[in-house]
Amino acid sequence: MFTALLAFTALLVAGCGAYFSVLGIATLFSGHFWQVAIMAGSLELGKLVATSFLYRYWKKGVWFLKIYMISAVLVLMVITSMGIFGYLSSGYQVNAGKTELIDNKVALIEQQKTNIKNEIDQINSRITTLNEARKSQEARLPQMSRRAAAPVYEDMARSAEEIKGLNARVQELQTTVFEKDNELITLSSEGNEVHDIGTFKFVAESVGLPLDTVVKLFIICIVLVFDPLAVALVLAYNIARGGSVLKETKQLLVDQPIPATQPKTKTIITEEIIEEVVPESGKTRKYSAHQP
Repeated sequence: MFTALLAFTALLVAGCGAYFSVLGIATLFSGHFWQVAIMAGSLELGKLVATSFLYRYWKKGVWFLKIYMISAVLVLMVITSMGIFGYLSSGYQVNAGKTELIDNKVALIEQQKTNIKNEIDQINSRITTLNEARKSQEARLPQMSRRAAAPVYEDMARSAEEIKGLNARVQELQTTVFEKDNELITLSSEGNEVHDIGTFKFVAESVGLPLDTVVKLFIICIVLVFDPLAVALVLAYNIARGGSVLKETKQLLVDQPIPATQPKTKTIITEEIIEEVVPESGKTRKYSAHQP
């Protein structure tokens, strides 16, 4: 069961890595998308097959073939990592563009609000000046004759008219500020919809680094683990199936029983009999040639 789980995990990780890498490389050469996708997919499959071959036939392979295949696997791992980096980076750029657009709009509105507030302050300062001049004129009126006071009354009337217009302008600007605040609330809600960028922005603000730097470091961490882990899992699966690292399985010779149908051999030993005449008695005696 563990070997099956290891095989499934190796295929899953390698498949995901190949998918993201193929999409990233094919998007880079979008003019021939499918052709590049087929080429990159075949290279990904070749990388995994080459890894298995190196393990299984390490002792039987020619040295220059092993050097080339190791180099090819390493280069393909770099290519796969670059493809994954490009795919993840392009996905980040989509949301980053939205966030950047929202940030630019927020900055523009904040600048507009600052300009409006400066204008309101200037108008209020002008109104204050006119009111003080009006009070000074009103204080001098009792001491002036009717003929001398006529231009003062005209000046006070013009000041009152100007103050009325300035107050109307202040109200108009305050309404504009209120509208800008509503726009900021809308943009803030749109920014909250980009959850992934929002999370990275929080991390970037916490560590005191730019958002792009934090995202690049995160993608690099994924790249450094993704494809090397796929190759390592393929090797681990071969090890689980074959025994130990870079060691061929030895076949043991087992004595095979003789089949029952095989005819049995029969050894026939013939004995040579020698007859000898004894001179003293004239009798003969017989004995075997194997006897001493």
